[in-house]
Amino acid sequence: MPSSSPAPAAPQPLTRGHKKRERTRRGLVDAARRLVARKEVGEIALLEIAAEAEVSNGTIYNYFRTRDEVLEAVGIAMATEFSDAISVLSSGLHSGAERLCVGVRMFINRAGDDHPWASALLRIIHFGEATRSRLAAHVLDDLRQGRREGAFAFEDEGIALDLVLSCTTGAMRAVVEGRTVAEHDVRVAEMVLKALGVTPAKARKIASLPLPVVNMDT
Repeated sequence: MPSSSPAPAAPQPLTRGHKKRERTRRGLVDAARRLVARKEVGEIALLEIAAEAEVSNGTIYNYFRTRDEVLEAVGIAMATEFSDAISVLSSGLHSGAERLCVGVRMFINRAGDDHPWASALLRIIHFGEATRSRLAAHVLDDLRQGRREGAFAFEDEGIALDLVLSCTTGAMRAVVEGRTVAEHDVRVAEMVLKALGVTPAKARKIASLPLPVVNMDT
């Protein structure tokens, strides 16, 4: 007997007003990101974000009620954008250990290429749990697959996650502060793999593999 429920409505295209609202919101988030790169999170005021974005004080309250809401949006955007990009680039890798290694190295290398981005992420990752959760989602997938494959031998998933995130962000901070060694990303990734139970020889081999590159033709 056919269902009497109506068929789902097709998604409606964004109106000009919706597009303008989204542009304004994105501008506020980008402005907050620039401020976070320059100063400590606790020093940033909501109206300062409005000034940076060149909008009226009243406008910002149409999108965010508090500074914390803006900063959470910044953290989620930064974590999601780069983590998703790494996932796409490493989609051809079937090894959890290899994918984890790619993620660690690419975050460290991005810190070297873009100090303001790294400074902003480092300040905000400890501020909002949502940012950490977005980063953790990708790492957990790789940790679980690596353990299923027998490459990782950790006992506690939470501790393993903390290890990866702490080592990666610590290495990013070292890059920003100019405290790096030769092949900094490779050495950090190698040590992370060994801490997760990978044999020294295999850890060195995996950490030294070429990183995936963006295909500019797609």
